[in-house]
Amino acid sequence: MKKLIMICFVFLFQLLNAQHMEIVVEEGDTLIIHPIGDSITRGTVGITYRQYLKELLKNINIPINFVGECINAANSGSVWDDYPELFNILEGDIEHDGYGGLRIDQLTDMTYNTRGYPKKTIEQLVEDNPADIILLMIGTNDIISSYQLSTAPARLDTIISRILRSMNGHLIVSSIPPTPLPIANGKIQTLNASIPSIVDSHLVRGDKISFIDINAMMDNDDISDDAYHPDSSGYVKIGTGFYQAITNIITDVKQEKKNDETPTKFGLKQNYPNPFNPSTKIVFSLPVKSHVSLKVYDILANEIATLVNSEKGKGNYEFNFNASNLTSGIYFYRLITDNFTETKRMILLK
Repeated sequence: MKKLIMICFVFLFQLLNAQHMEIVVEEGDTLIIHPIGDSITRGTVGITYRQYLKELLKNINIPINFVGECINAANSGSVWDDYPELFNILEGDIEHDGYGGLRIDQLTDMTYNTRGYPKKTIEQLVEDNPADIILLMIGTNDIISSYQLSTAPARLDTIISRILRSMNGHLIVSSIPPTPLPIANGKIQTLNASIPSIVDSHLVRGDKISFIDINAMMDNDDISDDAYHPDSSGYVKIGTGFYQAITNIITDVKQEKKNDETPTKFGLKQNYPNPFNPSTKIVFSLPVKSHVSLKVYDILANEIATLVNSEKGKGNYEFNFNASNLTSGIYFYRLITDNFTETKRMILLK
């Protein structure tokens, strides 16, 4: 009996510690992120989830760098000259697009078919692109058209195991986005139901891994006309989901404290966290004594809340905004002083 109690205690200890994995970032560090997936995680026009994610990650006040091997453009066998608009949106940073050739249905003992992308084992891919965080999302079109559903969880577990053995950072695994095709969506939901338990099995072993259910954040309106790939709103939600997962594991950003310094100019900082649920912090600076108005508006410019409406002395100020009574969406906060006005956008995501 005592032995059984001890085994249960050890299991619980491992599980609790595994679920509180964290990354502590020193000031001046660059957070390296490696996105891995198939064509679902890529796009041929407009913003992709990584571009949106890159903007969101500016909120944690540390430099971000995406790594990967993006020799081809968005489609297998294509070149970047075929997509000049997308290349310009990426600002020429093609590695920002990560790696898009992963197919778990074509997994063998040592390699997999990369469909025109660099043909490497998953171990080589990870080791050649060392990262603090790997983002893993399996493609919708693969589950629709290719491998047997009964073997999919085991294949995914194999990919996850091989990635974890080859990296020193943290692996974030996402569920597969939905599709409007009923039969295919049933397959997707079946595989998605197995992913949390796969992740949990690695957590118990002490692996640095976490799960984000991006599928639950999306619906059919977020899928393009081909029924496989996300549209622009879908990529926004994927980026937001990964942002939530990343900020959950970055529990401390060690920076020099500057709140006591006298500001030399007016300033309104981006709220943190953003997206938020249900509360967020808004910080502004006054170099001189001034009357201050700080208000929150919805997307239709309706006033939602007044956080400050009084005279304030010079200094740095921090106010908390609680949106527990509001619905998800985009909101704006505006700072008006005697000599300065600025408005910023924030996202409430419940």
